[in-house]
Amino acid sequence: MSKPDQPRIAYLRGRPEGHSMHNAYAQAIGATFYYVDEFARWHDLHLPASIRYARWLQNALRFPYRSYDGLLIEGPHVWPSLAGKLAGVPVWSIVGDHTLYFLYSGFFSPTTQVSLRFALRHYTGLFVVGKMLARLARELLGRSCPPLHVLFNGVADNRLKRLLEVKPKLESSRIVVIAHGPEGWRTHYKGLDLFMATLSEVRKSLPQIEGIVIGEWTEREKKRLQQLYPEAPIRFVGAVQNIEQVLAEAALYFHPARGEAWGIAIQEAMAAGVPAIVSEWTGAAEVVEQVWKQGIVPLNPQQAAQQIIEYLRLPIHEKQTISERGRELISTQYTRRQAVEHFQVLFYQAFHEVMR
Repeated sequence: MSKPDQPRIAYLRGRPEGHSMHNAYAQAIGATFYYVDEFARWHDLHLPASIRYARWLQNALRFPYRSYDGLLIEGPHVWPSLAGKLAGVPVWSIVGDHTLYFLYSGFFSPTTQVSLRFALRHYTGLFVVGKMLARLARELLGRSCPPLHVLFNGVADNRLKRLLEVKPKLESSRIVVIAHGPEGWRTHYKGLDLFMATLSEVRKSLPQIEGIVIGEWTEREKKRLQQLYPEAPIRFVGAVQNIEQVLAEAALYFHPARGEAWGIAIQEAMAAGVPAIVSEWTGAAEVVEQVWKQGIVPLNPQQAAQQIIEYLRLPIHEKQTISERGRELISTQYTRRQAVEHFQVLFYQAFHEVMR
C-alpha cells in the first residue's frame, strides 16, 4: 500500500472516452486510466447476455487490484463493485448519468433493475452529481445506500470566457436546447419530445416562436418527431462548433429532460446570459432555482408552455435581471476548476475515512 495521503487510484471509464468532467475528476487525484472493459471488451458492443457476463468475469479476474489503493468507476457498473470488495480494495462510483432516474421511473427491464440496485449497494461510496441524484439514491437504496458524496459540474474556463462575452437577444422569440441523440432512449432522456410538444402549445399564443435544436439526431428520428408534432416550430441545426453564435440569437434556453443527471449545457447557456427553464427532473435545476424559481417546471407541456409564455412577455429589464443573475452565479460558483477542487476535497475525505 502507498501512503494514505498519496493514494494510488485506478479510474475505470466507459467507452469511447468517458465524460470530460469525470475524466477531469480522475486526473485531479492522479488516477491511472483504464476502460471498464480493458481486458475483455464489451461496453460499446452489442453482445448476447451470456457473452457480456463472461467478459465481466474476465475483467474482474484480470484487473491488477494489488497495484492500487482504491478504484474509482465512471458509472454504476456491476462487476467492479463486487470484484473490488472481494479483492479487499475500496471502490467508489461516480454516478452522473440517467441510471438512478431510470431505476426510479421503472424504465429498465426487471433484470437490469435488480443487477444495478445490487451493484449500487455494494460500492464503498457513491459520488453523485447533484442533489437530485442524491435524493434518488437515498430513496432507491434505503438503509443499504452507501455513503453519498454530492458533486456539482462546472463550465470549463476557456469556454466560460467566450460565453461571458455573448450578448443574447432577450427581446427575440427564439428558444434553444442543446441535446444530442442520436435516437431511441436519448429522445426520452433529453425530453426532445417534450420540447416539441411544449413549443407547439406556445405557438398557439405566440405564433412567431421558433425553437432551435443543437445536436446530432438521425434523419429517421427527426422525421418521426416532426410527424408526431407537425405544429412544432422547430429547426434542427445539428452539431455546432461555435454555440456562442446560436446562443447570441436566443431569448431562452429550455431543457425539459427526464432524469438528466446535471446538464452542463444549461450552465453554458446561463453563462452566455440566456435565462433557462428546465424540468424538475433535471439535475442543474438546483442552479436555475438560485436565479429564479419560475425556471423550474414539471414534465407537462401545457404547464411548461405557460411558464415560457409568461417569461417571454416580461419587460426587457426583468429579463435582463434574470440574465445577469445567471451569468454572475455561473462565473463565481460553477466553474470547472471549482467543481474539480470540490471533488478533490470530498474524495480524499472519503479515502481517509475508509483507511482509518
